[in-house]
Amino acid sequence: MRLSLPFSQRSLKVKLISGYLVILALGGLVTSVVGSYIVSSTIMTQARRTVDHNLATARTIYNAQLEQLRLSVHLAASGTTIPNYLAGGRTAELGGYLAGIRGSAGFDFLALAGPSGGAMASVSVVRAALAGKVVAATEILSAELLEREDPQLRARALIPIVNTPRAYPSDRTEETAGMVLMAAAPVLDARGQLLGVLYGGVLLNHNFAIVDRAWELVFKGEQFEGQDVGSVTIFQNDLRISTNVKTASGERAIGTRVSAEVHDAVLGRGVPWLGRAFVVRDWYLSGYEPIRNLDGKIIGILYAGRLEKAYTAIRDRVILSFFGIATIGFIVILGLTYYEISNITRPVAQMVAATREIAAGNFNHKIETVSTGEIALLAESFNTMLQSLRQMRADLEEWGRVLEQKVKQRTEELVTMQARVAQSERLASLGLLAAGVAHEINNPLGGILALTALTLEDLKAGDPNRENLEEVLHQSQRCRDIVRGLLEFSRQSRISTELVDLNKVIQDTLSLVSKQPAFFNVRVVKEWDPELPMVMADKSELQQVFMNILMNAAQAMDERGTVTIVTSRASGQDAIEVLVSDSGHGIPQEDLSRIFDPFFTTKTGERGTGLGLSIAYGIITSHKGTISVDSKPGSGTTFTVRIPLPAAAPEAAPATGPA
Repeated sequence: MRLSLPFSQRSLKVKLISGYLVILALGGLVTSVVGSYIVSSTIMTQARRTVDHNLATARTIYNAQLEQLRLSVHLAASGTTIPNYLAGGRTAELGGYLAGIRGSAGFDFLALAGPSGGAMASVSVVRAALAGKVVAATEILSAELLEREDPQLRARALIPIVNTPRAYPSDRTEETAGMVLMAAAPVLDARGQLLGVLYGGVLLNHNFAIVDRAWELVFKGEQFEGQDVGSVTIFQNDLRISTNVKTASGERAIGTRVSAEVHDAVLGRGVPWLGRAFVVRDWYLSGYEPIRNLDGKIIGILYAGRLEKAYTAIRDRVILSFFGIATIGFIVILGLTYYEISNITRPVAQMVAATREIAAGNFNHKIETVSTGEIALLAESFNTMLQSLRQMRADLEEWGRVLEQKVKQRTEELVTMQARVAQSERLASLGLLAAGVAHEINNPLGGILALTALTLEDLKAGDPNRENLEEVLHQSQRCRDIVRGLLEFSRQSRISTELVDLNKVIQDTLSLVSKQPAFFNVRVVKEWDPELPMVMADKSELQQVFMNILMNAAQAMDERGTVTIVTSRASGQDAIEVLVSDSGHGIPQEDLSRIFDPFFTTKTGERGTGLGLSIAYGIITSHKGTISVDSKPGSGTTFTVRIPLPAAAPEAAPATGPA
């Protein structure tokens, strides 16, 4: 017999089920709405942060281009080539030299203005260079100035203005001036007098190198429904002059203008803009910041943005998926017990907490769930999304670090190269001068010495003129020593190399200098590597180098102290390293950069000509080695000589250690 429940019981059951379903439905709906809101806000917040990173990367690339131009102009202006051309009146050769730099460094124009600045004196970077500064900045040049530099630049700068939706009202029809990345540096003669200003620039109008490089680096060709997801733009005032934003016909949107709200914020109030903006024909999540000239005046805008609908599509898909999963979960939960319902809703609570962490910027949070089904899939989707966002942020930060490191490394290399070139040019010029001067005065000086000596022989011991003639003979002999040093300095490039043992070369040199009175009270400490490989070098010239260094060390200690000589194979280099340290009074920091300059000496009286270390520098340089000095006042001085090993280093010479 089949039993049926009373109607009242059936009604109560329906009421309980209905009430439970209503509560469950309301709870599921609220959870879905809150989760969707958090997901949506998280995606859009991260998108805005990504745009901010994109704009920072574009700014780094823009500034790096400016710095490259500044370094190129500085390097060209700081040498002696341009002053030599000007001094010799070789204007044609100067023009060819500047044309070569212009082509290799990528300038659209490169020219030399006179001490007054000429027509370019109105440009702030040229004015700064006239004041002795090396600067680079973005400038606006008139059509007349551009045509003066290159008639083609005037044509490139001309941009017809296109009517743009939502743009700031304007009755202009075309732009004739040009926005230029410009650098300038003063050109000085040997006395520090201003000869002129070397200036150069790159016209940005219709020049897409910077925006395309930033687009490739930041967006990596991402597309949404056949349209590029990201874009980078350079504005001249409010006009697009360089961009990869496309019009409906697929052409670059050159000549279009920025929206009125961005115009008021960036150009009007001078503040960056980060948010939603209308760009030509679509809404973008955009970042704008002002571009200023050297005087601080706002002359343009740098922009980077991402297509908004690419993110809203993701947001909509995630929200729809969220609601779909919630609906499926609601249907499945109908047949489960309260305990099972509790187990299913627990992961949802975890997701709500996780999305709040995400909204607060914590991307390291991970959703953990022990349940299965759609909720677990949703958690996995969230984790995958978080991983992608973390990876994207890490990639952007890594690119920024790599770019900064490369710029820093290249800057250091250019500074080092510039210092070596300047030193080599000074030595080469002085070598030629020394040779000429020495040959011209050597013969007259010899005659003076001979005639003075003969006259002295004829004078009696008590003759009142004898003391004066002896002083003439002494000073003439000193001049002869200076001339001999000049001749050695001018001949130092002619070397005859052979395999030599540096330990033996130094030992032979010590044997010579130890007999000098200056070394009678000097203790020599030798720390030599007995397995030192042999090098290709001119033995006599190396002896001259070490003799100059050792005699300088003795004189720096007032001929009383300790000299330490260390030989070894340079760590991580295919070279031999020799360190000569003294316990003297040291060299002031302001003199270290001049220590190898010819005729520079810190010795008083008649103890030196200032040529010894210059000759040593030239000899080591001709051996493709390096010589450097490290000193602190009161702590002694250390000279470091490095000589490269041959391509196939020979076996080590027999040990020649200290006796």
